[in-house]
Amino acid sequence: MTENENVNNEAQIFEMAKNFASTQDVDALLSQISRAVEKLTSSEAASILLLDETKEKLVFRVATGDKGAMVKKFFVPVGKGVAGWVAQNEQPLIINDVEKDTRFTGQIDKSSGFSTKSILAIPMKAGGQLIGVCEALNKVGDGGYSPEDQGVLENLSSLAAATIANARFAEDHRNFFTQMLEVVTMAVEGGDNRLTGHCQRVAELACRIGRQLGLEGDDYRHLYYAGVLHDWGMIAVSDLRYLPKVVSRTMERTPEKLHPLLGAELVKNIRLLTSVAPLILHHHEYFDGSGHPDGLVGADIPLGARIIGFAEQIDEIYMKGIVGDVFIEEAIKQAQEGSGSKFDPEVVKTFLSIYQA
Repeated sequence: MTENENVNNEAQIFEMAKNFASTQDVDALLSQISRAVEKLTSSEAASILLLDETKEKLVFRVATGDKGAMVKKFFVPVGKGVAGWVAQNEQPLIINDVEKDTRFTGQIDKSSGFSTKSILAIPMKAGGQLIGVCEALNKVGDGGYSPEDQGVLENLSSLAAATIANARFAEDHRNFFTQMLEVVTMAVEGGDNRLTGHCQRVAELACRIGRQLGLEGDDYRHLYYAGVLHDWGMIAVSDLRYLPKVVSRTMERTPEKLHPLLGAELVKNIRLLTSVAPLILHHHEYFDGSGHPDGLVGADIPLGARIIGFAEQIDEIYMKGIVGDVFIEEAIKQAQEGSGSKFDPEVVKTFLSIYQA
């Protein structure tokens, strides 16, 4: 490898590092890595195998090449085959003629139809712990995989392993956060049997409508969180610590009038929920301006709040014990009657497209 090629590879790895740092989707991340493996090592194909929860086998998460889809159906026991040997020994391995190496079993080739000629395999470790194996397959051109190729792949694998670990950590935290929100919401609902499951149902309907309206990413997540938390203010209605902060915005101290204000107050200083607070605050605004707390009109009401306010009104039908076809009929009736007054016509139209399909 020439000095210019080495500099170019380092520049590409640095550029990918910036992309990896901003990627939270593990599957998207692994696809980026596999394409980088092929490109930087001049290989026909690449595969990334991740250690499963039992730590007894490696599962293909990404496999490129013309047989990649077939290869992804298999797994490799730790200690078996080339990837299994690399995982067990936590050492890199170059095999430029697999027919001369007994560690290559050929079982996946026989089942998938892929023809492996040479392999460069690197253990992927994060925080000193093995998380998987990265493979480059079939070096293109004359000669085989070199120590320079190994160095490139080691740099890339180290970067990838750390980023995968970070993405998994973020996923675990989001899962914990979501589950805790649901647990707390169950506690909010616990004092009233009529409310059991209400917040979750509102969140699910809101997200279904939001998805149809094109919400995604943070907007979609914020909609879900706001749906789950829209009645959180109920727990602080009689809390003297919070009442002075919101009573100046309404002359009425009923739970109906206070809980959107209190709910927004409770979450606004939680960084993950800052953007959720306005959706909670305004979920009782009406499209024609007759709602509260601020009498906002039309598009001045955040879209997420318009969706949640509508979903809550629909769920109140269910809370009255109306279910089945009668529920759908009543929901459609109320949606149509409230379109343009209580409800955003586009939200109603989307709801009707779901339930009248």
